[in-house]
Amino acid sequence: MNNIYQQRVTRSPELYRLISSVRDINKRNLLRGYCSKKIISPSEIESIRDNNSLLDSMTIGAVLKGPDGLLERPGSGRKTSKDLYRFTGFSPIDWRNEIAYTIGYVNASTQIASEILGYIKKLMFLESSDARESLGIMLEMTKKFGASNYLSYKLAYLRSARALTTNQMKVVSEIEMEIEHRNNAGMHFSALENVSSKISLFLVAQRRVSGLVGKVDGEFRRALSLSNFIPTPLNRDDLPGFLLRATESSLTDTIYALLVILNLDDEYRSAQDEIRRRITHELAMTIDEVRSHSQGEEIGTIVTDYYRSQSPGAEESLNLYRVASAFLEREKFAKYRNKLDCVFGARLLSEIINGKYPTQPASFNDKDLLLMPDNTPVEEINEVTLDIFYRTFLFLRFIEDRMNMIQLSKNEIKIIMERTLSLETLLTEEEIRSLYLTAPDESRSLVAVLALALFKAKSIDPDVDFEFRTDFISHVKAEHKASILNFIEFLLIDSPQVATYIVSSLDEVTLEKMYTLVANASQASEIRCEILRAIGQKLGKIEYIIESDAITTRSKLSKLQQYFDSSRMYVDSVAMKKWLDVNPSVATEQYRSLSSELRTSISTLGETSEGTIYLIQLIDQNEYLISQIAKDAFEQFCLNPAFGIQSYLGRRIRHNTLDGVTTDTVDAVLRKSEFGVLMSNSRMRRTVETWMDAYKGLVDKLRREHLQFKSSNSLFSSSLDEDDSTTNENLRNLSIALRNASGSELINELVIAFCWKQITPQLENAARFIKTKLLNEANSLIDKFFSGSFGAIEAQMKSELHDAVNEVFKKVADWFQVPQTGFISASVADLCRIIFIELNRQNHVEFSGPALEQKYTGITVHRVYDCLAALLKNAQKHGDADGQIGVHVNAVRANPSSVLEYLSIDITSTVPKGEFSRSRNRIQKAIDSAETGIDMVTEGYTGIKKAKFITRGCEGIHTVRCTSSDDEQNITLSFSMHAEIAQEDVSSGATP
Repeated sequence: MNNIYQQRVTRSPELYRLISSVRDINKRNLLRGYCSKKIISPSEIESIRDNNSLLDSMTIGAVLKGPDGLLERPGSGRKTSKDLYRFTGFSPIDWRNEIAYTIGYVNASTQIASEILGYIKKLMFLESSDARESLGIMLEMTKKFGASNYLSYKLAYLRSARALTTNQMKVVSEIEMEIEHRNNAGMHFSALENVSSKISLFLVAQRRVSGLVGKVDGEFRRALSLSNFIPTPLNRDDLPGFLLRATESSLTDTIYALLVILNLDDEYRSAQDEIRRRITHELAMTIDEVRSHSQGEEIGTIVTDYYRSQSPGAEESLNLYRVASAFLEREKFAKYRNKLDCVFGARLLSEIINGKYPTQPASFNDKDLLLMPDNTPVEEINEVTLDIFYRTFLFLRFIEDRMNMIQLSKNEIKIIMERTLSLETLLTEEEIRSLYLTAPDESRSLVAVLALALFKAKSIDPDVDFEFRTDFISHVKAEHKASILNFIEFLLIDSPQVATYIVSSLDEVTLEKMYTLVANASQASEIRCEILRAIGQKLGKIEYIIESDAITTRSKLSKLQQYFDSSRMYVDSVAMKKWLDVNPSVATEQYRSLSSELRTSISTLGETSEGTIYLIQLIDQNEYLISQIAKDAFEQFCLNPAFGIQSYLGRRIRHNTLDGVTTDTVDAVLRKSEFGVLMSNSRMRRTVETWMDAYKGLVDKLRREHLQFKSSNSLFSSSLDEDDSTTNENLRNLSIALRNASGSELINELVIAFCWKQITPQLENAARFIKTKLLNEANSLIDKFFSGSFGAIEAQMKSELHDAVNEVFKKVADWFQVPQTGFISASVADLCRIIFIELNRQNHVEFSGPALEQKYTGITVHRVYDCLAALLKNAQKHGDADGQIGVHVNAVRANPSSVLEYLSIDITSTVPKGEFSRSRNRIQKAIDSAETGIDMVTEGYTGIKKAKFITRGCEGIHTVRCTSSDDEQNITLSFSMHAEIAQEDVSSGATP
């Protein structure tokens, strides 16, 4: 652990006075010894904190953390984001001693603590205070006391709940500069991702857990970003970790943590008494004054209209749950948050907590309330009414008693599933199995399908996949005439949310495996398209229609795809793009907001010095956000279970591919008939068995230590090393590409391209390690065990084993060769040829333009294809049957090092005589008309509207335009978009 503290050798008399008051003579002498040391390690801190009386723990809190304490670093000044956003380096102690230690720390800084409480009092009613004044108080507090998690939450609240002006955002930037936000953006982003309604709390938690589960040893409080998901203690057993996280952050956070505990229910009465017993009278009076002030009359609500507008349709109880985390100094919000934390927070981090804290509140048995309509009052203090989020809270408590499920009818289960959220994230695997096993007979088939759909979303077990398919097939055959579409349409009548749960599990791969319902892969794609369109029509959501259309496009583009070598590293970039679109990080949202502000500012600010400075600040903020976006995306690229490299490696290991590849070839040598006599010798058999054990041990070491991201000896890392020159070059190129894109619409595609460039050195290193070091070890084992005592026949077998092992490790190393991106590369000419085959048009086509044969890749290819298809079909349908269609392609690259070109395509066709004016007017009307997602669901996602919709999505505004020639009676339809250039190895569909 590198978490160590440095300090002066010269100590203040006050510190020695404190040490002399420690009653345990051994501990007193230990502390005196550490006074002469420059460095105190985490293990030494643990030895100081362990096995103390309560009075000594108080004193040690002052000795270590007080103003002149052993852990105060010389010349460090105020704390910055970097100081706070780190793991705690030592373990918590029992809750009474941890409270005593915390109070000793606070009592040693009584005057400063009183000042901090004064600031907390001033910022208590942030929802109704003047934003400019509040930001001024925060800036003043930051300058006095440095960074704190408390201030990050207050700042996150203001940014999320109020529409801040340009001048107010300048103050925000000042605060961020004071806490050195850019040097470690994670701390403030952690608060934002918990408070902001733009970010899915459930998906952010999954992201953080996947990245940190292997680093915190089951102690979620060790990491600030994990601890922030549960900002109140889960129970008394969690109190020590909760307080240690605060004392290791800042004095402000320590005082705030004490306020939170004092605001909670009677379960924490003994802890509250311990705090009151040990804190100084002066501080106790100040705390009581602050808590009394929190009971004052409120003006407005902490969930503002602006906050709601950031995520229209979000549940009000969820909004309150998130925003309450910034107001835990107020008792009613602390209690509300804590009550829900014990259900939601514990489940969000269940992979780390793993049942360590039995946090579930008393079970809930009121089925009637669970089934009540929305807006039914359920809590008086915070005026909470029943909605999807709060019903989910009640349902999770309801199923704590397994027998409660028996009370629910088939229709009631549908109602609950329809009116709850994120059950696939929140339910434990044990609870999902209970749903499956305890369902009453009349609802068993439906519950089986629902439960296993949830299970499939949560589990990677192939047996679960098989169970899901078997029960699903049985249910669809029995109840819906063996028609999957019929089943989905049945659910859509009154349970569209249930249908979306199931559709999320019915991907094309799963459908292909339903052999008695689906004939082949082509039909699987058709069924997937049909059910997506059915849901899109029912819910009026264009995204389902677009996904359906994308499947059709992908199928057509597959004609361009060359042989896909499934032995090579693979990340599903299409799936990653979709995931990033749906789950933006805080940094991505801020980047988009700043990009929009930057464009507005460039057009509105004059050439004044103040305007220029502000623009420079905005551009500078964009730069560090790009780095944070890249970090977040690369972590998903590596670790996401749906598409990441770790999932690829996991499949290789789980499905025994690694074992098969490494042993089959070797076994084939040993089974050869010419070695039969040799293998009949018992001594040789023992030698071979011993060698095989050692060889398999080497392979197992590769699996456990080198192919696991969580291993300290892993060949792979999901983190970005910003001191690495290649990483910096890749980040620089990403920044250039984003600037050239002149907007944020293409950010996710460019970030995926960055991830492929970033992982390439790791893949090359892995391949090199396997082909050299590991192969040498394997060959050495052969030489070690086969000494040649059996003569020429043993020498031959040994030689063939060397050949076999060489072949094996070359094959394994090839897994990490040229990466497959999951995208197809194609030129505009390639795409046109596919479309003309579909249109049955083989002549009267003229291609021109310098960029006609330029290969493009990524989602660009899908977009260009869709726009081309829409406009070429228009030209075919409305143009002269014997006339010529012209396709002209031009492209401009703003920067030679950019991966983007601005692609422009013109499609010209001759219109029949007498139809020219009508056709031109029809096209111009379509271009000028406004289109919405709902319009396109009802009127059709086709034609010129489709091209407009696609180009608006990637360029910010649509780029479809029309020109015409009266003399030649022809019409030209054009569109433009930024397109990602295919780099090397175009034929394989890979980018370097």
